[in-house]
Amino acid sequence: MSKVPLYLILGGLIPSFAMPVLARWRRKTCAPLAVLTCGGLFVLALTYGREMLTSGPIYQAVADWPPPWGIEIAIEPVSALMAVLITGLYLLIALFSCRALSKEINPDSIGWYYVEFLLCLTSMLGLVITHDIFNMYVFIEVVGISACALVVSKGDRTSTEASLKYLILATIGSGFILLAIGMLYMITGHLNMRFAGAVLAESAGQYPYMIWIMLTLFVVGFGIKSALFPLHLWLPDAHASAPSPSSAILSSLVVKVYIIALFKLFFIVFGNEYYQLSNVRYLLMILGAAAMLFGSFFAFVQLDLKRRLAYSTVAQLGYIYLGLGLATPWAIVAAFYHLVVHALMKTCLFLCAGAIYYQTGEKKVNRLQNIGFTMPLTAGCFTVAAFSMVGLPLTGGFISKYLLAVESMGASYPYFIALIVLSGLLNAAYYFPIIWQFYFVNVEQPSEKRIFQRDRIPFTMQLPIIAAAAGIIVLGTAGVMAYDYLQQIVLHFLS
Repeated sequence: MSKVPLYLILGGLIPSFAMPVLARWRRKTCAPLAVLTCGGLFVLALTYGREMLTSGPIYQAVADWPPPWGIEIAIEPVSALMAVLITGLYLLIALFSCRALSKEINPDSIGWYYVEFLLCLTSMLGLVITHDIFNMYVFIEVVGISACALVVSKGDRTSTEASLKYLILATIGSGFILLAIGMLYMITGHLNMRFAGAVLAESAGQYPYMIWIMLTLFVVGFGIKSALFPLHLWLPDAHASAPSPSSAILSSLVVKVYIIALFKLFFIVFGNEYYQLSNVRYLLMILGAAAMLFGSFFAFVQLDLKRRLAYSTVAQLGYIYLGLGLATPWAIVAAFYHLVVHALMKTCLFLCAGAIYYQTGEKKVNRLQNIGFTMPLTAGCFTVAAFSMVGLPLTGGFISKYLLAVESMGASYPYFIALIVLSGLLNAAYYFPIIWQFYFVNVEQPSEKRIFQRDRIPFTMQLPIIAAAAGIIVLGTAGVMAYDYLQQIVLHFLS
């Protein structure tokens, strides 16, 4: 089994096809089956990762058609990391959703929700492990469609409008990507990444303008998909109007797999040398820097909690793109580190927002007074994740931002250090008022002494929040192993 990565896809696809039957006859078994599926895939991803570390990358030719003719899937450092991250966070979100969904969507739709839930998981896994470019495009489409379904699952007017906007813009992004894939196939005659990269390395000088156009099309297409500023217009509405588990999936994972796909195309197909010489990396730096500033400005004025978190995602994605744009090995390590940390932070924050809504029904950031006493566990985990978003010491966000600042100096762009500091201050400007309300504002009975109470949310909702907050602290205090592994990823692709 450890030699057959295809099981990662089949392991999620088969249960998703079984969900409609269970939704009709045994609706209460849908959530436990989703949790078991995510748990099984997490164990499988860990198995593949361990096998990859001991024996090297794992390659499988689907249906015994060897590349370049058949579809090739691979477990190499970056896909192993993403498979573990996706399945691990999906397990936490699935556990949280068992009780949280009943407050956010129609109970009759819960079974069908898990169809979309598992399809999105399966397609994301397929997207990060495939080495066939057109197969990657197929998974891109499935991720987009299932993500739109996760948004519209609430069934109200707001979520329907947000899903339609997401679908339209995602389709435009897909058009750019498909056009670039067609041009790449026209030049190389291959869809396998390794074979296309080998041909392109020999013939790149013959098509300088064509390659520049392809790189630009990929950046625009994946920029729309991953909500790179100013192509982020779909993200705030989609993340804010979706159920809390869906918001966590969209913000922590969906936008990240598109960045990973773009990264693999840059460094497997086009190659590090050509990427360093192209002007595309300067475009990524500029857009990443703009995202860090404008995403924070937009977040500051939002009163809806999830909408503020959504705009915060736009700002935080800017750090990742800035690292990719700097393009030094350690800047890319910093970008990957922030990608992992941000996935944990946004999972924690959106699940905390869902827990607050579950217990209090509140969505506005100016109506969260006393939460630190009535929901101390949730408020504490939210505070940890918010501190990490700001970049305070002992959190994962501090490590990634520190690494990025150091590499900005190493890449001869010291002014990005001031930008990183300014962005952190802006993050503090819209997170600290929320935390202040949690603990220091008591509007209803200001003279009454407040006491800490237990969170009145189920344990299945508390455990994922605690686990995500603990992961943030671990990456901020003992992230040496993660840093070493990320170095292996970068050296694998840049060598």
